[in-house]
Amino acid sequence: MNPVFSRRDYGKSLVFVLSLLAVGYLLYHTLAGGTLLTQNVYDSYALQAQNWLHGRIDIENGVSYTWLELAIYQGRYYLSFPPLPSLCSLPFVWLFGSSPSNLLIALWAMGGFVCVFGCFHAKGYPPHLCAFWGFFFTYATNLAEFSRSGGVWFQAQALHFFLCMGALWALCAGRRNLCLALFALAVGCRPFAAVYLLAAGVYFLWQGKRQGARFWQTLRGLCPGILAVLAVAGAMMAYNQARFGNPLEFGHNYLPEFTQSQYGQFHFSYFLPNLLQLFRLPSLTPSLAVEFPLFNGFLFFAVNPVFIVWAVRLFRQRRAENGRLALVFSLGSFLAVLAALCLHKTMGGWQFGARYTVDLLPACLLGLCLVRQPPPSQWERWLCAFGGMVNVFGAVYMLLQEMG
Repeated sequence: MNPVFSRRDYGKSLVFVLSLLAVGYLLYHTLAGGTLLTQNVYDSYALQAQNWLHGRIDIENGVSYTWLELAIYQGRYYLSFPPLPSLCSLPFVWLFGSSPSNLLIALWAMGGFVCVFGCFHAKGYPPHLCAFWGFFFTYATNLAEFSRSGGVWFQAQALHFFLCMGALWALCAGRRNLCLALFALAVGCRPFAAVYLLAAGVYFLWQGKRQGARFWQTLRGLCPGILAVLAVAGAMMAYNQARFGNPLEFGHNYLPEFTQSQYGQFHFSYFLPNLLQLFRLPSLTPSLAVEFPLFNGFLFFAVNPVFIVWAVRLFRQRRAENGRLALVFSLGSFLAVLAALCLHKTMGGWQFGARYTVDLLPACLLGLCLVRQPPPSQWERWLCAFGGMVNVFGAVYMLLQEMG
């Protein structure tokens, strides 16, 4: 007889894990010098929020911020990233004059854990398995390492992760319009989230057809979500038009790094070199110290071992109910986002691991949620523990590099 779990059981499991994560962030930022509530020096979003409050959409005296990635257009300096994280920073900047970006990114990451937990809860898994998969997709991945720092690059990626996982939670719970709205907001952090938004829209139309509904009936039911998508897209396009005279330009094309490049920000010549960098192996020195590349990534599934589990399970479940559906939507989204990432000039610059590949995790979670999953085996539990250990090491290692 299967046990029946109450909401209290799930709540206790959530509190148990979240309390440990909170202690972990507190201890890390204690090592860093008590930085949990401070504004990160690389937090361009708070800088943008400050300029908004002064009535500017560009960055005043931008030439003096030589350590930030600012776009230069017609002699003015602009934030070169999509604007949603700046909106999140705005209340803090308005109230306190600065944003606790190191705390915010920790909250986005912990929120991502809650959303993955919620996906499996909505599918009827027991609390301990919800917690296992929640941890495997968050703190046994590169998210654990880069959520230690509220810099502009990491903050956008963590908020994108949170919103995408929230959208998948909504999908699993049958809240289709909320799913579309959250994916649309995720585009305001990382534009390639548009792949997931499109996949969700196609999935809902397919689902409606499978249930016997006519196309227009399904579309009518999705109207609130579609209107939310249009509102978010319209606001971002108007903002881009006001800054760069192009509704699709967020600013990266005007970074000196890309304006001085022969092929610009995106080009087919970048694809193969970037893809190969994701398979670079760490090595051992004669003294048995681990050495690994610190620029543009290394073996992506070593720091995100959930990719291994996803690939094995996706192959094994291909003949199960919804197995082919999971294969199409999960693998299709994965390959589309991976291709887009590899067409970019860089794969994330200086980093531990391969942080850009965290953007692929929503595709993997979708595949696991569409098909009923058996409990994790021993080797899968080992990989989860390995991922957590490696990324905690990475966080401390990068801190030592920054302090040294």
